[in-house]
Amino acid sequence: MKDTIIIIAIIVIILAGDMWTKKYLNKTVDELLGTLEELKDNVIVAKESNSREKIKEEMQEVEKKWKKTNEIWAVLVMHQEVDNIEQALTRAKSNINNGDLEVALQEIETAIFFSKHVKEREKLSLKNIL
Repeated sequence: MKDTIIIIAIIVIILAGDMWTKKYLNKTVDELLGTLEELKDNVIVAKESNSREKIKEEMQEVEKKWKKTNEIWAVLVMHQEVDNIEQALTRAKSNINNGDLEVALQEIETAIFFSKHVKEREKLSLKNIL
């Protein structure tokens, strides 16, 4: 009887941890996607008006938010997924600093794609199980 209670308790802890992880990832992915979409829109405006200073500052803010998110994601998400987002953001920052906003826009789109991929990959679905 005691063993059964311990096993049930372990299963409950695992399921609760899994639900918390999914909720946290969904929340942080949505926040990251919102930030990246806003950055993308502002890069488009900056590209048309040929002004980069505001975009540079905004990119620094995105980087700060990403570093906080990345600390926890490194434990929860496959490292390749995190690395892909990290690389895209680094290339976007570099291109913004160099004035190549068209390529920066592509890199932001890449970061958006990989962020959505993290959310999709962590969903409980038949596709992810098989």
